[in-house]
Amino acid sequence: MNRLVLFVVSLGLLCGCRTTRTATAPTGPHVHVLTYNVNYGGARPDLAAEIIRQSGADIVCLQETTPQWEEYLRQALGREYPLAEFRESTNRMGGGSAFLAKVPGRDVAFVPTDSGWFDGWIMKFETAIGSVQVINVHLRPPYSDSGSFVSGYFTTGGERQREMERFYEAREPQLPTLVLGDFNDREHSAVTRWLQGNGMTNALPQFDAYSPTWKWETSVVTLKRRMDHIFYSSDFDCAAARVIPAGASDHFPVEAILTKK
Repeated sequence: MNRLVLFVVSLGLLCGCRTTRTATAPTGPHVHVLTYNVNYGGARPDLAAEIIRQSGADIVCLQETTPQWEEYLRQALGREYPLAEFRESTNRMGGGSAFLAKVPGRDVAFVPTDSGWFDGWIMKFETAIGSVQVINVHLRPPYSDSGSFVSGYFTTGGERQREMERFYEAREPQLPTLVLGDFNDREHSAVTRWLQGNGMTNALPQFDAYSPTWKWETSVVTLKRRMDHIFYSSDFDCAAARVIPAGASDHFPVEAILTKK
């Protein structure tokens, strides 16, 4: 069974009754993308590398990379991903980002943060369905300026939308566009509504209505939320999307298969 069919079969098995659309394995040209916040302070980069390798994704967006993560992933995945571009954060330790790809790519724009958090990065890739532009984002966490998660959850949503507006503005408007990454916000939030208002569609909720992409265990309770997303412009159709419940990070990888509309 090839990886594409395995992806679709696994999606049905994992989601069960929570699936809202039936995933399909495209028979023609398609592009397979994956986003993963690896958690720079976490252990087991070998697990992350194996997840990426087994996914077979054509384009991978990573968040929270470091020079140590770069060194390991270049060695572990160099054969599968000849394109490997890493950038360190201009502002925060552990705030780097990366693109891994099996297809040729070039920079479109790198957008340094003006909020004190994380940068945005855009690359263009030549895929089986043509030129595709990918915006890799890691938006502000829901912490207040004083470090409170409780108040930050209710007061920082506008900041994430503003960050997204800056990153999105730097794209090449004529290109089919994907926005991938750690949004640090749920699917019904100011930033996701803003993308939808600009003609973008969220892939994962179409196929899985509930699975979280982030979890954090405390002494009292395990927090779970869906904060990692894959949005696509109207140039695409989405054949499948899922969460991969694996790895040592507090985030799970999210992947999607897209075809040209």
